[in-house]
Amino acid sequence: MEEFNIFKDVKAIFFDFDNTLVSFDNLSNQALLKVADDILDYIRENYPNVNVDRDELSKTLIEIAKKLDEEGVYDRRLWWEEVLKKYNVKAEMEDLYEWTQIYWSIAGNNTPYEDSLDAIEYLKRKGFKLGIITNSDGEWGNKKQRINRFPLVSYFDVITISGENNIKPKPNVQPFILSCEKLNLSVNQCLMVGDDPIKDCLAAKKAGLYSILVDREGKVKFAELYADFVVQNLKQLEEIF
Repeated sequence: MEEFNIFKDVKAIFFDFDNTLVSFDNLSNQALLKVADDILDYIRENYPNVNVDRDELSKTLIEIAKKLDEEGVYDRRLWWEEVLKKYNVKAEMEDLYEWTQIYWSIAGNNTPYEDSLDAIEYLKRKGFKLGIITNSDGEWGNKKQRINRFPLVSYFDVITISGENNIKPKPNVQPFILSCEKLNLSVNQCLMVGDDPIKDCLAAKKAGLYSILVDREGKVKFAELYADFVVQNLKQLEEIF
C-alpha cells in the first residue's frame, strides 16, 4: 500500500522483548510487592526501632523501580539498596541476592503474546531477517534464559542483550547499530519494533533505523511523534508487510 512505502526497503525487523513479545509489567509489579514484603520483614527483624509502613514501603519500591528502570539501571540489587537507603538501613549481599531471586522467580515467568507468535511466523515466511534488541536484566538476572524460553527463539537471526558484553543499554544507539552490522545491513534497511517510545523508537530512529511503536493500551500520548508508525498489536504488522 502506498501509505506504507516508507518501509519498502526494510529487510530486517528487530523486536524488543519485555512488553513487546512477552507480557512483563504485571508480573514485575507482583514480584516487587513480594520483595517489598520480604524487605519489610527484614527491617522489622534487624532494625526494630525503624518505623516502616507496609503500603508506604511498597509504594516507595515501585516508584524507585520505575525511576531506575527509566534511567537504565537494571541491576535489581541496586533497586533494593536504594529502597533501604530511604530507611537508613543496610543489608548483606546474600539478602540482596535472595530478594533478586524472589523477584525473578515471579517476574521471569513470562507468557508470549499470541499476536507476537503469529507475527514472527508471518514475517519469517515473508523472508525478513529477524532479531531481538533488549536491555539486560542486570546482575543476577536471567535475560538470556528468559529469551531462550520464547517458543520461536530459533527464528531470530541475531539477539542483542544491551547492557552486557560492553554493549551500552538502550536508549544508546550502539545496540541498534551493532545489530544491523551483524546482519551486514545498513541501518536504513532495518526496523525496530518496541513498546517504549524513548528506548525503542526514538533511539532506533536516532541510530538511523525505522521504528514502529506497539502501544497495546493506547497509553502513549502523541505516539506518532516517537515512531514512524504505531500499532496496537503485532498482528497489525501483517497489514504493513
